[in-house]
Amino acid sequence: MSPRAAVRFVSCLLVLLAGEAFSAEKTLWLVRPLYPGQEALVGKTEQALDKLIPPEGRGVEIIGRKELAAALKGKKVDEIPCLSGSAPCADPISSLVSNLGFERVVLVKGGQDENGYKFQVVSFKPATGETNPATGSGSNLEKALLGALVKVVPLASTLDVRSTPAGATVFVDDLKVGTTPLSTQVLPGEHVIRLDLKLHQGIEETTVIPVRGSARFDRVLEKVAARLVVSATPPGTVIELDGQVLGKDRVDRGVQPGAHTLRLTADEHKAFEQRLDIKADEQVIVNQALEPVNGEGVKAMVVQVPGQASPVVVAVATAPPKPPTDTELNYGRTSYFQVGLETGRLTRPYLIGRRGTNPEWGRSDKILDTGGDPMLIGASLEYGIFGKYFGVTVFGMSYLTNLSKWNLSTNWDVGRSTYEQDELGNTLPEFPGKIHLLTLRVLQPQLRVAVWRFMFSAQVGLDVRLGQIVDTTTPTFYENGFLITDLMVSGRANVRFYVAGGFYLYGSYYYSQYLIGWTNAAGSKSGSSHGLDTGVGYGF
Repeated sequence: MSPRAAVRFVSCLLVLLAGEAFSAEKTLWLVRPLYPGQEALVGKTEQALDKLIPPEGRGVEIIGRKELAAALKGKKVDEIPCLSGSAPCADPISSLVSNLGFERVVLVKGGQDENGYKFQVVSFKPATGETNPATGSGSNLEKALLGALVKVVPLASTLDVRSTPAGATVFVDDLKVGTTPLSTQVLPGEHVIRLDLKLHQGIEETTVIPVRGSARFDRVLEKVAARLVVSATPPGTVIELDGQVLGKDRVDRGVQPGAHTLRLTADEHKAFEQRLDIKADEQVIVNQALEPVNGEGVKAMVVQVPGQASPVVVAVATAPPKPPTDTELNYGRTSYFQVGLETGRLTRPYLIGRRGTNPEWGRSDKILDTGGDPMLIGASLEYGIFGKYFGVTVFGMSYLTNLSKWNLSTNWDVGRSTYEQDELGNTLPEFPGKIHLLTLRVLQPQLRVAVWRFMFSAQVGLDVRLGQIVDTTTPTFYENGFLITDLMVSGRANVRFYVAGGFYLYGSYYYSQYLIGWTNAAGSKSGSSHGLDTGVGYGF
């Protein structure tokens, strides 16, 4: 918002609403939304301005268009000298605003976005034509607005603090500013004022100090036989005296002389307890930081008693934290990657692969002979992540093949009654084949339990089994072989043993149950599979 645009906006509004000029000096506050569709923020901003300005000063402070319209209703504008020719002027707009009696015009544009509140402010003095822009932002509307206003408008206020008896130390927002009686300047807004006087009950209150106004804080401090002041961390620490809860974080209380038991407690921190022998006319100050359950360092206690120039600090070195157990280290590893050697067997002597979509092509069918070795062998890899007990296999892959050639039979496609023939009309109902199976698994949930260096886990999910059966006859009869596409549901039981650091050895047993895939003409399906997977991995 340029200064010229601000001046034009103010002058147009005044020309529409104005009557005769004011005799008293005034400040005009006008508010507009910074972003489209945020007109509701205008009212909130005007309320914040009204809260900052003291009631006795509202007579010379005009806030918003409604107040301006009410103030100018039925009035008229006197003749402007520079327009009548009686005096030269460079800008009749400034002369117009000045003639209306406003010493200062403050234009405020406010908006709200994902970072909080944002304000752009321009202060304009009609008499001199001086403009002064500023911005402010923050998560709190009042503080963001005040942050912009203090840069362009004099807002200092007076705080007058009195106490009975006098001599109490005055803290404003935990900053020591003097002793009573005290008169000092502060910025407007919300402030926490605390009075502290030895052997008297302390007082802490929150007050709002208006813009360019004054606030008086006058309190009577109650004398006590003895006084106990306790400050404790972390935030939320519960303070108990003789089994009675006094409050949290900080307590300032008058107490009876004698023996008392002070106890401090907080979540995930060790409880602190101490016996205090408080004498008459004695003030005891205790500052205590609780030790975390697995913390280390120095535990400090500060006690101040009359007759000593400075507090007495007692520091006790705490024991170093216990090293985590193997089980805790095991649970702390939230990701893993492993590679291994995998073996498998089919539960049924069928492995159905299709030649293609052409109805003239056939399918693989039954496994007639495995050459004495029914085992499939290959490799696997897997990556996953864990919470403490639950996790997920992000990605896993296994490859299996047969070491010896398997003799397989063929079958015709659905709707046919003969075997596949070559161009000479020859058929090959049986052929030696090489098996290639690739199994993919993604996002399978896991449950784990750690015991010492062992971690046991179980996972379930869906597998996709892709494969090819290659004809190894010479010459090749079934060119490109048979393609396998199966959907399986699988389960795995895993055990890992951490050898050193994050390195581990593992073993798994798996079972994959056939769900959907190719079938032969008789409706037979590929066999399910089961096997073992062993290898090495790293948890991190």
